[in-house]
Amino acid sequence: MTALRKFGLATATGVALVLGVLNAPVAAAAPVDATTLTRVVGSGSTGSFGYGGALVNETVSVTVDPERPGTSTFHGSMWCYCTVDWTNLSTGARGTVELPVRPMIGGELSGNPVAETGSGRIVAVVTAPGFTYLPGVGSWTVP
Repeated sequence: MTALRKFGLATATGVALVLGVLNAPVAAAAPVDATTLTRVVGSGSTGSFGYGGALVNETVSVTVDPERPGTSTFHGSMWCYCTVDWTNLSTGARGTVELPVRPMIGGELSGNPVAETGSGRIVAVVTAPGFTYLPGVGSWTVP
């Protein structure tokens, strides 16, 4: 192989590598499921079976986003009128989140509640409106 041919091959390989690096997709971390809290069972004015149903039998899940450190997003069904009391064991911070944050009839969905829990180990207890027979519990780690 001649020197000119070696140079051409090396140049073509270098250009291909540079173009591959420049056109590579950027890695972005999507929100990840942190945990699903245990089922909350209770009774109240609204419940899991529609308007006017009294039994609450729901689960609440939590997601965390590595691109938004220190936050937790809570997800429940639109029938879970539950309260989530959380505590950050690493910092001592505490808070409460009400579910759902959607209108009962019509209107736009307003999303899932996001709490500034702070980074660290979080524990939570979910209670039903009215009377809670079995509270939901769980823990997760927030980046």
